[in-house]
Amino acid sequence: MTKITIKLISLILLLGSSYLIGERSLNALTNDRLKLEYFHETPVNNLKCTDQPLIANEMIAIGKILGVKFMRGRPLMEGKDATYKALHGRLGLITLSDRAMSEVVRCKLITHEFIHVLQHLNGDLKGVKPLGWVVPQGSLKRFGSAQEAEAYVYQNNAEIVLKLLLRALSIQQEAVN
Repeated sequence: MTKITIKLISLILLLGSSYLIGERSLNALTNDRLKLEYFHETPVNNLKCTDQPLIANEMIAIGKILGVKFMRGRPLMEGKDATYKALHGRLGLITLSDRAMSEVVRCKLITHEFIHVLQHLNGDLKGVKPLGWVVPQGSLKRFGSAQEAEAYVYQNNAEIVLKLLLRALSIQQEAVN
């Protein structure tokens, strides 16, 4: 975990949830707080895996704090290099293949699976509900579902996914306090 991530986590915990969720009602729905529009920015303007592939390590660290399990090994789906297994009522497991891969590919795979984690949070941990992110026409047909279309289209946009994971962490901390 980088010094920046540690500082961000410390700042979130120190300032409380108001740092990330602003003036919104504390009773607002969690999934509403995970919308891209709430950031007033689009994913294409954020640090990408191709720019800083080691940002994936920060996602893994935040994910583990949230309760996502992470392991290396054989992904659950044949022919895939990474999978997310959503569990009913709690966060699930990301499995990343042991095969050799570049840091950029690793980052994109991890970002892709953490988009599914965000979709799982958006589904109140009962299902994997699309986040409503804009995807190009034909993506649903190409990738087979809205969930996969979002994950494939935005898998290079690591910073926005990291920010959303940090938002989820702040919401989790708010619930505990």
